[in-house]
Amino acid sequence: MSKNFIFYFGRVLVLGFALLASQTVYGEDATMTADLNKPLKDIAKKDRSATLICAAYLKMTPPPMEIGEDFNQSTIWNKMERWSEVSKWAQANSAMGEALIAAQFATVFGLQYGTKGVDPAWVKAGVTISFGDGTNDGHMNCNYFRAIRTIGAYATAEMYRLGEAGKFDAAFAVGIAYARILRQVCEQSMLEEKLFGLENLSENLSIHRDFMWGNLDRLPVDVMQKVALKEYSFLKPADNEKLRRLQMPEGDQIVAAAVLNRALKSTGGNVDPEQFAHVIGEYELAAAPLQTFGTQEMWRRISTVHGSLEASEEKLKNVYDDWWRRWKLRPDSIMQKTSTEISRTNPIKYGIVVTMVRDLARAFAWRDAVISEVNGTVVAAGLCGYYRDFKNTWPKSPERAYAVSIPKRFDFDPYEKSDAKSKMVPHLKYRALSARQAISTPYGPVWATGCMLWAIGANHEDDNGATHSMDGSVGDLVLWPPVRALARQEGLLK
Repeated sequence: MSKNFIFYFGRVLVLGFALLASQTVYGEDATMTADLNKPLKDIAKKDRSATLICAAYLKMTPPPMEIGEDFNQSTIWNKMERWSEVSKWAQANSAMGEALIAAQFATVFGLQYGTKGVDPAWVKAGVTISFGDGTNDGHMNCNYFRAIRTIGAYATAEMYRLGEAGKFDAAFAVGIAYARILRQVCEQSMLEEKLFGLENLSENLSIHRDFMWGNLDRLPVDVMQKVALKEYSFLKPADNEKLRRLQMPEGDQIVAAAVLNRALKSTGGNVDPEQFAHVIGEYELAAAPLQTFGTQEMWRRISTVHGSLEASEEKLKNVYDDWWRRWKLRPDSIMQKTSTEISRTNPIKYGIVVTMVRDLARAFAWRDAVISEVNGTVVAAGLCGYYRDFKNTWPKSPERAYAVSIPKRFDFDPYEKSDAKSKMVPHLKYRALSARQAISTPYGPVWATGCMLWAIGANHEDDNGATHSMDGSVGDLVLWPPVRALARQEGLLK
């Protein structure tokens, strides 16, 4: 088989499986779903927040607008169009706020994998994680994401509604409870779920800072001290400023093993070309690149160079072992700069393995962004408490607010290089402003006033807060003032 053929079909594999990611399995495989649900075996339903949250979701009235790009947690605020309708919707669904507060300290989110034994009402409402789509059996469907997005819209609306009424303690109680539910979603087993949880938690915390900015001159000092010292700093009771308790997704390895077993199971140690072609052929309905380029004959030819089941399983284990070691290390550690096991893996011989774990690096990036968002929100809340306590004056440095309104250890930047010798803590960057400063943002240019707080971002270089990106991938990650709120002031957002 020529090198050109191998290279060409390597690209076909990557393109095709990119759409399937780590979610391709054969229907609702009983063994696989049992393995995915093992962590829930000893956790009672009452200790799973999904039990309360999803039940409350089923009783919610429909939102005034369809949840989507134009109406979601990040577009809601008390000066938006149709705010009156949104506010009334939030008020009418106060039971959801009660459910959030009751469920916020549950052991886990705990939504089970598969629909076997699930309440038919939950299945009908799409509050499930199912396998199969009626056309192709090979996809995991995180149907519950829509419910979480709807609840997020409610939580944001309720925060602003209560804030308008001057009930800031109650407003933060609902908002932080929802943030804690998102933190629990971050511990679900699949990469897709972890990315969803991390991205939505990051966005949600930025919304909390929008709320602080919009109500800055009305925020009670005691409430801001409370949320900074006792609430945001404990989204999960065992968390710290580095989110060291945040687990790497394990479920994808289980799903990948199920796919490998089905596609590569053979006798005599060799891949069965017919079985391999049959399994991959079933996926053609769901992946356009495969439908365009793939034929049964092509897959039979590829099977002759693909690794055996045993070799592929060993490669999968090695890849995950490598990721696990890196997950526990800081971004600036020496090992993080070395090539990964997956980058050294032959994309043809282990085509399925390569594709199953290709997006895992995104979890590393979003973890650092969320650490910045959590720490930045803790410090921002403390700064607001200081500002209100000292006659609307910002501190010259965050240190002046330590202990009184800011827990010192949360003034931590995960992107900053640490110095083991000096034991210096890499603090978030802060500056009290004597004049307004321009910030380049995805919304357009905005102007910061009062003070600025930022993390240095994934390039590990301090850009002085001049450029902001939502995930810290470009320039810095500006945490205060909140750039979305500034964009609204500039008329860049409705």
